[in-house]
Amino acid sequence: MPDIAGLKWLFFDVGDTLVDEWEPVDDIIGQFVREANAYGYPVKIEDVRELFEQCYQNYEQWPMKVAMQTYIQDEGHRKQIQDKLKFHKELERPFPSAAKVLKQLSQHYLIGIIANQSPGTEMRLESYGLRKYVHVLACSAEEGVSKPDPELYAVALKQAGCAPEEAVMIGDRIDNDIVPARSLGLHTIRILQGYGRFQPVQSEHERADWTVKSLDELLPLLIPDNDAS
Repeated sequence: MPDIAGLKWLFFDVGDTLVDEWEPVDDIIGQFVREANAYGYPVKIEDVRELFEQCYQNYEQWPMKVAMQTYIQDEGHRKQIQDKLKFHKELERPFPSAAKVLKQLSQHYLIGIIANQSPGTEMRLESYGLRKYVHVLACSAEEGVSKPDPELYAVALKQAGCAPEEAVMIGDRIDNDIVPARSLGLHTIRILQGYGRFQPVQSEHERADWTVKSLDELLPLLIPDNDAS
């Protein structure tokens, strides 16, 4: 069991941590495949999904850009296809246990958000029923700085009035969540959800303090005596 003495704050990423992004990501992959086929490129959705996995394994920041370069030979076609693609954020859904887990954790800790998100995170969290558990929001669109820049973490810590050693960062990505949080002295929990689960640990400084497979596994990890009532 981890030593949780002295921990006061839990900071969460949003995408593929509290909110399931599989459907909108798979939707835009499907859009790409349909547009590529329309231009005469015989692309299969299974192959693009596999390519996305490989991109995360290789720490590529923009898998769709890699897909364009891999499957679309004509630069003009790439631009035309790119212009037609739209990420449908409304397809995102909170993971089924997100509200339950935040409710129980909020009885023991203060909750914050540190996330790369388009404008409107607070409103979306409200619509998911999660906002009421969150005390601090530090999101890229509103703060003007994005992960993996540690400055976004520093902004959150300042808003919280929290020392790094009093906080845990919980996220799905090694590059955006674990490494920058560790660099500032936060504890870290990696959650193996979404495409981020394919990122390999390549060195000790990339290894989270604890790793879980789902939000539910946070409860016995972080609540003393497993008092998840």
